[in-house]
Amino acid sequence: MSEKEKNLVSTDAHKPARPLKFFKDKEGNGWLCDKYINFDGDLEAQGCWRCEDMAFPFGGR
Repeated sequence: MSEKEKNLVSTDAHKPARPLKFFKDKEGNGWLCDKYINFDGDLEAQGCWRCEDMAFPFGGR
């Protein structure tokens, strides 16, 4: 096996996604956020995703 082929082969275990949490704001909008964010702060500025903007089959509310 060449050196290039050795670099393509991996025996590392799958690394799961970071822990996320679903949260509804005061207006009833759903947000998908990192588990340890400040829910009293600006959710969008902290990198949260508004569920209304995502491709969920049942919408964000």
